[in-house]
Amino acid sequence: MAWQVRVPELQDQLQCPICLEVFKEPLMLQCGHSYCKDCLVSLSRRHLDAELRCPVCRQSVDGSSSPPNVSLARVIDALRLPGDAEPAVCVHHRNPLSLFCEKDQELICGLCGLLGSHQRHQVTPASTVYSRMKEELAALISDLKQEQRKVDEHIAKLVNNRTRIVNESDVFCWVIRREFQELHHLVDEEKARCLEGVKGHTRGLVASLDMQLEQAQGTRERLAQAEQVLEQFGRESHNEFIQKYHSMASR
Repeated sequence: MAWQVRVPELQDQLQCPICLEVFKEPLMLQCGHSYCKDCLVSLSRRHLDAELRCPVCRQSVDGSSSPPNVSLARVIDALRLPGDAEPAVCVHHRNPLSLFCEKDQELICGLCGLLGSHQRHQVTPASTVYSRMKEELAALISDLKQEQRKVDEHIAKLVNNRTRIVNESDVFCWVIRREFQELHHLVDEEKARCLEGVKGHTRGLVASLDMQLEQAQGTRERLAQAEQVLEQFGRESHNEFIQKYHSMASR
């Protein structure tokens, strides 16, 4: 008999309906649906005084007499790759942090969204949020690079203007000297006054451009530093990335 296994479908069948992670110590209810041991225990504690119903089919069940689903556990053990890292867990329910609460902007487990303080909040799988935030980070870096290109163009224009003004000043000074040399016996005082006026005006323009250059170069350095910080932040682990993303992006 030939077997055809589709990985996405197999992954769906191996996920706990509560925490949305691969089953851990799976237990089977009387209705046939399975849950992680910790998820079922937490669910039973919340219904001590009420009838426990299966979250999937809503059939009345007895959570205290749920046997281990040995076959399912063996399948999971057989498919688990050696060296798989244990996922980060919720401090309240000890379940994997597999969801992201869009309202509170934090990682939560399946029970937090089903029974805890995040009930009726919009939640998204952590993997989807990670991909979305990575795209947003790439967009931020792209914006930074675009701003950096604009600053570079502005600096180039300032440098060109400074050079042009200095060169024009040299030409004007040469022309003035030549003209006044021909008439020095009549206008020595006027020559000195004009030369000082041109030089003073040039100094003012150059000083203004130097100040603008210094400010623009400082802006370019800050943008480069911000880009470096964001690129380094992009290499953080998934959980650290998600938890720090909004504060880092706003900075």
